[in-house]
Amino acid sequence: YLGGMARHPPMKKYNIPIYISDNASVDDTYLTVKKWNKDYEFLFYSKNQKNVDTDSNVAIALKIPTTKYIWLLGDSSKLSSNIFNEIANLVIDNYDLIVLNDNARVDFVETQVVDDKFFLLSELGWTMTQMSSLIFNRNIIINSNFQRYEYTSFRHLGIIFEYFAYKDNILVSWNQHLSVERIQIDGIKKKSWQKDTFKIWIEKWPNFVLSLPPVYNIGLKLKMISLHNNKTKLFSISNLLLLRMNGHYNLKVLFSYWKYFQIALGKGSNTKFLLIAIFPKKIIKLFLFL
Repeated sequence: YLGGMARHPPMKKYNIPIYISDNASVDDTYLTVKKWNKDYEFLFYSKNQKNVDTDSNVAIALKIPTTKYIWLLGDSSKLSSNIFNEIANLVIDNYDLIVLNDNARVDFVETQVVDDKFFLLSELGWTMTQMSSLIFNRNIIINSNFQRYEYTSFRHLGIIFEYFAYKDNILVSWNQHLSVERIQIDGIKKKSWQKDTFKIWIEKWPNFVLSLPPVYNIGLKLKMISLHNNKTKLFSISNLLLLRMNGHYNLKVLFSYWKYFQIALGKGSNTKFLLIAIFPKKIIKLFLFL
């Protein structure tokens, strides 16, 4: 959201550099950056020669800045005006990582300094999937093996817990009261990952978490896996009905990912998955839009 960011008084107050990583888009991204560059000189642009997967673009974006702290922001993230002033105070200290809330969805872990990597993984790892909530100390970037988590969909998270796995002491600022929001613009619909819901959250998410270094025991990893799906309600009845209605869920999808269900969702009845997979889409549409 370049217009809002470039005009944002706190950005100018602190001369915060903004780096745009254009993943070989075919729109007018460059012209938009050029326009706002006239209003804000600390705006930098780079473009990939070809479109790459999300994990690869994340690596590219993280490696561009040379600043002490790097805030990885998605293109639909919205930051309230009070965040910058508070973050400016936080970066004075030498934190390894600063973690913000995501749309206020974490309501059970109070703002605190976290020095326990196991607590971080088991209690907050699930919400750290939202990359815009992460502000990295550059030490993580320059000391990480990015190749290890390629094609996981969670490379930004993997390098954090890999880095912490081999550190005796960590210092993380968790900020429940500071939350990243999402931009909603009338007439503009963001490309959804809805069609990949099962692929990402039933198959790739558990595989990613279980691949984290063995210093994190299996119990902590299983908790991290289940917390995301429980807290986000991705597989609630209403969401499953939407997936079914939009053609992203059926018996073929169910049977393709069935073997991952227990580890991704925990023990329990999966009757709803079967019933919704065969439920007529026309009736769902009628039911949802009454």
